[in-house]
Amino acid sequence: MADHVELRTGAYFDSVTLMQVSRTVAAAPGVEAAQVAMATELNLEVIRGMGFDVPDSAPNDLVVAIRGDEAAVAAGQAALESALTQSRSAAGTSAGFGQAPTARTLGGAIRLSGADLALVSVPGEHAVTEALDAVRAGVSVMVFSDNVPVEDEVRLKDAAAAADVLVMGPDCGTAVVGGVALGFANVVRPGSVGLVAASGTGAQQVMCLLDAAGVGISHCLGVGGRDLSSAVAARSTKQALAALAADPETTSLVVVSKPPAPEVLADLEAYAAGLGKPVHWATLGAGRPDLTGAVESVLTAVGADVPVWPTWEGAGARSATTSSGSLRGLFCGGTLADEAMLVAGPVLGDIRSNIPLRPELALGADLRDPGHVVIDFGDDTMTRGRAHPMIDPSLRLDRIAVEAADPTCGVLLLDLVLGHGAHADPAPELAAAVRAACETAAARGRELPVVVSVTGTTSDPQGLDRSAQALADAGADVLLSNAAATRRALQLLGHDVAAPEGATGDTAYASVAGTATDVGAEPLHGLLAADVTVAAAGVSLFSDALRAQAVSVTEASWQPPMAGTAAELGRVLADPRRDAANAEALRRMTAAGADLVDVRPAHEVLGLERGTFLHAGPPIEFGRASGPLKGALIGAMLFEGLADTAEEAEAKLEKGDGITLEPCHHRDAVGPMAGVISPSMWVYELRDEVHDNTSWCSLNEGLGKVLRYGAYGPEVIDRLRWMNSVLGPILQQAVRTRVEQQGPIDVKAIIAQMLQMGDEGHNRNRAGSLMLLRELLPTMITADASSTDIAEAVRFSGANEHFFLNLGMPACKLSTLAAHGIPGSSVVTTMARNGTDFGIRVSGTGDAWFTGPANTPEGLFLGSFGPDDANPDIGDSAITETAGIGGFAMAAAPAIVKFVGGDVPFALRATQTMYEITVGEHTAYQVPILEFRGTPTGIDVAAVARTSILPQINTGMAGRVAGTGQVGAGLVTPPEQCFTQALTALAAAAGEG
Repeated sequence: MADHVELRTGAYFDSVTLMQVSRTVAAAPGVEAAQVAMATELNLEVIRGMGFDVPDSAPNDLVVAIRGDEAAVAAGQAALESALTQSRSAAGTSAGFGQAPTARTLGGAIRLSGADLALVSVPGEHAVTEALDAVRAGVSVMVFSDNVPVEDEVRLKDAAAAADVLVMGPDCGTAVVGGVALGFANVVRPGSVGLVAASGTGAQQVMCLLDAAGVGISHCLGVGGRDLSSAVAARSTKQALAALAADPETTSLVVVSKPPAPEVLADLEAYAAGLGKPVHWATLGAGRPDLTGAVESVLTAVGADVPVWPTWEGAGARSATTSSGSLRGLFCGGTLADEAMLVAGPVLGDIRSNIPLRPELALGADLRDPGHVVIDFGDDTMTRGRAHPMIDPSLRLDRIAVEAADPTCGVLLLDLVLGHGAHADPAPELAAAVRAACETAAARGRELPVVVSVTGTTSDPQGLDRSAQALADAGADVLLSNAAATRRALQLLGHDVAAPEGATGDTAYASVAGTATDVGAEPLHGLLAADVTVAAAGVSLFSDALRAQAVSVTEASWQPPMAGTAAELGRVLADPRRDAANAEALRRMTAAGADLVDVRPAHEVLGLERGTFLHAGPPIEFGRASGPLKGALIGAMLFEGLADTAEEAEAKLEKGDGITLEPCHHRDAVGPMAGVISPSMWVYELRDEVHDNTSWCSLNEGLGKVLRYGAYGPEVIDRLRWMNSVLGPILQQAVRTRVEQQGPIDVKAIIAQMLQMGDEGHNRNRAGSLMLLRELLPTMITADASSTDIAEAVRFSGANEHFFLNLGMPACKLSTLAAHGIPGSSVVTTMARNGTDFGIRVSGTGDAWFTGPANTPEGLFLGSFGPDDANPDIGDSAITETAGIGGFAMAAAPAIVKFVGGDVPFALRATQTMYEITVGEHTAYQVPILEFRGTPTGIDVAAVARTSILPQINTGMAGRVAGTGQVGAGLVTPPEQCFTQALTALAAAAGEG
């Protein structure tokens, strides 16, 4: 027998999916025990409790634990891979060739679908982020997620009120909107009673009792279990009541709640008095009617008969004597547990619970006590990283067995909740547990009565009668009314209790002219009158339940954010400056101009003194420099005459005397690959007159062994000297004459046109180079130089497919420079690599660099070169992706995949995926195959951290060893650290802001 335990980083699945996967693995031949779960504290406790030794892990890690012999472990692993593959296939990553990948966020799903209602069921720490997407899109949202801080709930609901949308939740288990059941909801008949529920199972109980009496509902708007608390103060309840009061299909209203704060209830009663429609109260509390009594009052008020509530008597003879011992209530529904304690408490006295009616009655961590106990297995503390017990009843089933063996347990009181979203067929498992409990107690010489309240309707997919009868056949007394079930349990404990006779009194306000609300003709953007379409993020089971109702659902392929970023992400997303700041950054980026106005020596325009060298990427010392950068610096030393040999140059660079190394970006310049610019080199000068900015870039050396790839042989130095003495002056004359005759060359316009012609602006510049040459040729050939020099300059420029790259880069630099320095903006304005480090800078954090180890590109290699020859990523050319072209525009240049690897569908998906992490689209740069959609522009640090989607860069590969030159081209992404560091800085700045 052996244990197989493994961790899979970044392999997120929701708790319901993993519950199903665990069952599949456990059922594999020979497997004795298995658990597949996310590494939350609760799940780790369960897995370790099974005897598995789990290594250190993070909550976003997937834990696989399998026990069995070698063959069994292999069978379990095969079953695991099959189940995970099936789950991924069901979720889908792309709808087909060339179609957009599934959205990663709820906001993306809303944009794709135009949904008018959203459903969030992701882990609680991430729920507000997703829900805010819906609020900002003007869409009401049901937040099933629990474990959401109350201050976040208040913030979310205030934002919703301002946007005239409704937040149902957090911890909202049930809603029915226009006949569409969301979350856990029963199939009930349509009618004219509207529910507002600060309770999930409480709402279900009320709906099911109304349905059993022949009365239907118009809508059930859940508001979350804390909405009637002092902290939340009925924010959503008032919105929901106002919306239902304005709904012509709703004639009377019912407020359902677990015990509310008294002052909040009083305020709400005053508010409801002016709604103009009768409002009934099913709000639990000491001295108030139970849910069944409240429903009977509603039935009386609407003129319906109060029926005899259904019961199914347990099979088998029960002794005449009553049971001794304590009440043990094991509930899946929190409100049903509350109601049971409110009904039983006056009879039994103190009842201990994990959701106690008084703080001093709280159970300990083991949830055990010899006295009366009621446990809510759906409480927040019991569902972290686990499916709700209405879906996965395993914890409660285990506890039933424990109680059966406990001599202090006198009666078991249980609930069973049916309907959409719940376990597909929970009754057989619960019936088996009930039967086993009775047998266990009998074997110990005692009788253990079991009472079950079943919340369901005859139309529920599980079948009310079939489910109830299965439990009755197992020996349980089964009742539709939870309050009646509790009283039955008390009777079995020997207490003389009887249900209240008839309705408990009219709890409704009389219909009067509305005075309390100011509601438009269509509150909540007309949600209650719409044919609902839904966007969802989280548990796929709920989406499946919606599809079963023929509702259109668009699911986000949700993943947790980058590890350890949840708190900072929340602060950044909550920064009130962010949306406007990012919109302004995008506006500036797309408005920026890029005109070629001159070609000049670097020492004139960049202020470079002898011995000062600019380089690509973030700051770095020579000792940490990569091979290509060292080679380029050695070549620059030789070119500038600061050394006679490579050895002398390297020695001087290592010593550092009289040598200054500085990033190109620090002087608003950019350089491809190694990016070295020395004082004598010529540079292009581009202007953005809109924002009064200037940027520069060196001249392109062509292909082969070149300085930018770290080569420094004699042919490299000779070419640099020719460029210095011939090409630079000719280009200067050509540009200046062109500017004088026709004005500057609009590089931005060339970029826009080259995207239409199959270039993407980073690794493919064929069309751009030819268009640039077309602009320059008339004045190049008239330059004051020998015909031989002109011919060679024209030949060199025309033979260089990347001639344009060195103008596209500074054009992109001008675009991002315009967006830099906007307080609150999370837009990336620099991505650059020096061959050792990858660094980014962000608009809202000034000139600070955020760095991590540069990754090595993966792609195609030249000649006999292979992966071992490639240096980690290097160059300032990622400024193209930063500005929305290059790897972000690969869909415009599918032929690029022949150069960097991949295929055409990958190119299309890459561009469409980048929309997930950018703040908008470029107004000038468009992609024909995407119906001329603007390229994704403005990388958002928060979106990168939230989706774990890293920017896609296509790039050349330099040889690892100095002097090698180019070895290939490929694809690469930045390291996560850049974005997590930037997010931390943005979060700090948000607090200061």
